[in-house]
Amino acid sequence: MTVGGNTTMLHFFLGCDPWQVFQSPYTPVFFDPGILRASELGLPISGNVFCMPAIANYLGGDITSGLLMTDLDTREDLALFLDIGTNGEMALGNESGALCCAVASGPAFEGAGISCGMPGITGAVSHVSYDRGFLCDIVGGGEAKGICGSGLVDLVAVLLERGVIDESGRLLPPQDAPEDMRRYLTGDGQGNGVFHLTKAVSLTARDVRNLQLAKAAVAGGIRVLLEQRGVTADNIASVELAGGFGNYLSPESAVRIGMLPDIDRELFEYLGNTSLSGAYAMVRSDCAVNKVDELASNMTYMELSTNPRYMDEFVAACFLPHTSRELFPSSIQE
Repeated sequence: MTVGGNTTMLHFFLGCDPWQVFQSPYTPVFFDPGILRASELGLPISGNVFCMPAIANYLGGDITSGLLMTDLDTREDLALFLDIGTNGEMALGNESGALCCAVASGPAFEGAGISCGMPGITGAVSHVSYDRGFLCDIVGGGEAKGICGSGLVDLVAVLLERGVIDESGRLLPPQDAPEDMRRYLTGDGQGNGVFHLTKAVSLTARDVRNLQLAKAAVAGGIRVLLEQRGVTADNIASVELAGGFGNYLSPESAVRIGMLPDIDRELFEYLGNTSLSGAYAMVRSDCAVNKVDELASNMTYMELSTNPRYMDEFVAACFLPHTSRELFPSSIQE
């Protein structure tokens, strides 16, 4: 049996107290529990249980499992691995090793903290576009019940392009918005607008703000990784998107709001649930255990909570740029 999960989930699975994962002095019971006997864990199976090794408190076995499903450790050029959810874990590297970090992106990407937000399940608006009117893709078809993270990113990108949201992130009231957009808007009584996508789905100024904070956390983390490696976005040869949110995310919209670097869209690859697929690969391959250990030993974790550069990048990334080149320039500025 092979288990891929973040540091906290693996503590729960093995019956260990996870309190110190997020509480000072931040010393988890383990990062790599090694190979255990199923009987030791009280499981009704025979044989061994292998848990994917974690690298740090917020960079767990789900990420080492995910990197197992990439070719990052064998390539000469740079790859950026992203698993974005409530936490955003990322790694930038190649055959010489990977520099990794984790950001607290918040629950907006998973539909939480959003007025009409919901997970990417039946009834969720998963994609939004505009062509003489607003067009929506809805998970499972039928009527829209809410909007999930990928739909939220699309909607904000479209409204930014249509002039309904300004660079600061303000959702404009009807009187300040372009004339062709006013029929979708009402006022919120506080000088902002409320945008009505469908009868059941609307967007508030607070929703936009929550997305700004979430995308700024991700963009700031990427910027710091690039600076620490001494490279720019132009040096990224591929962006590997993992997780449920990443599987639906439109790179075009993510670039439009300044969350991801403005590079060739063909360089973005969707990997799906790599925590699960990595664990499955471990069950099927004897040599995968050695590869995971090698991957983990070549990963360098960078703690962003004490990194002053990260806060600078986070604040800068809260704006909604006309192009993400404003946040991810082709050459690093001193």
